[in-house]
Amino acid sequence: MTNAAAVSDNSGNERSYRFLVTSTIDGTQARVKFSNVYGLTPVTLGAVRLSWGKDGSPTIDPMHDVGLTFNGNKSVVLAPGSTVTSDSADFSFGLGQVLAVSVYLKGNFDRVSRHDSYFVTNYSTADGAGDTTSDAAGSAFSTPVPDWLLVNEIDVYGQYQGTLAMFGSSTTDGLKSDYSSDKVYPIPNSPISTQHADRVSDWMARRLAAAGYRIGVLNAGIPGDPITDVGSVPTPNQRFAQDILTLPNLLGIVSYFGSIDLRSASCTNAADMEAATQQLVAKSAMAKLPIVLTTLPPTGLCSNPASPNYGPLPSPSDPYAGGLSPGPANGSEVQRAAFNQWLRTTGATLPGVVSIADYDLALRDPQHISFMMPQYNSGDNFHMNGTGYGAEANSISLGFLPR
Repeated sequence: MTNAAAVSDNSGNERSYRFLVTSTIDGTQARVKFSNVYGLTPVTLGAVRLSWGKDGSPTIDPMHDVGLTFNGNKSVVLAPGSTVTSDSADFSFGLGQVLAVSVYLKGNFDRVSRHDSYFVTNYSTADGAGDTTSDAAGSAFSTPVPDWLLVNEIDVYGQYQGTLAMFGSSTTDGLKSDYSSDKVYPIPNSPISTQHADRVSDWMARRLAAAGYRIGVLNAGIPGDPITDVGSVPTPNQRFAQDILTLPNLLGIVSYFGSIDLRSASCTNAADMEAATQQLVAKSAMAKLPIVLTTLPPTGLCSNPASPNYGPLPSPSDPYAGGLSPGPANGSEVQRAAFNQWLRTTGATLPGVVSIADYDLALRDPQHISFMMPQYNSGDNFHMNGTGYGAEANSISLGFLPR
């Protein structure tokens, strides 16, 4: 995963955390990377442990638990704007295993880099608890935390072909991947407490393993990330060097951007999205990284009345208002269709683009092409549920990956 900017107050003192991450490949050795790129002050990692964890619980398996070091030292200072990676440690686990990263933040600390954990509950002790990273029962970790702090990446050693990066916004990150598919739009679905690994990256990892690949999948999605510069979140072009080029043994990128732009205050037009996409593709080509571009599935409509792209919106009385058919269409839906057409034609021919994953075709309702099929709609008519993310993963060609 990749850290987004720290925008909430997560400061404290003498506190330990337990963060849960689901593995996308098996391994016998691992290391953990920490990032304080968006932090305000130095923070001391007083102790770090890597263990088998359990979703929905702060408990760890003491039989699969190892302390991590940094150049042989138990503790390390992480300066603002910097990253640090632990030494590798012998640690065996399987694909889909929940891994617990327990971190003791020594002394006082100000806001540190964070990333939303919408579908995973992490845990913290109270201030002043000190180093509880060895607490197997997890009784000291009494406070649920809606973020990952500092933890940026878990690297695996072994006979692997490399890493595939899923690069995008909240739909790549996995928002509402823990939602069911039993309700029919416009009735919203609800979370499933045991469903913690149905992001597009999780589905992709399982698909690759089933096909015989030895490839880890890294989720580089950040909520609210636009392809154009229309918000406060760094664009993919701005974060490419930090969040993509630093990844180990990278084989390629699956890029999903544009849906945030269509829903932004400016209701961005297709031409601007196309220009920014070409810049991203050029960066990938320069780095000699194959890139898969994805079409935009039905992902919500422009809701800014001041925008020239504004138009009808769904309502309880007309849940399919604003669609291309029968119309009149919301302006952003017109732009989405134009952008998708550009991706399938011009975008597909750009140097370095190895394929187009047609998320739109995989998810749209044939009867209401501006809306997702009901079984894939989380209920907000913007994000997929877990089943929908699986449909996205299945639409990605594997032909560019090494065998």
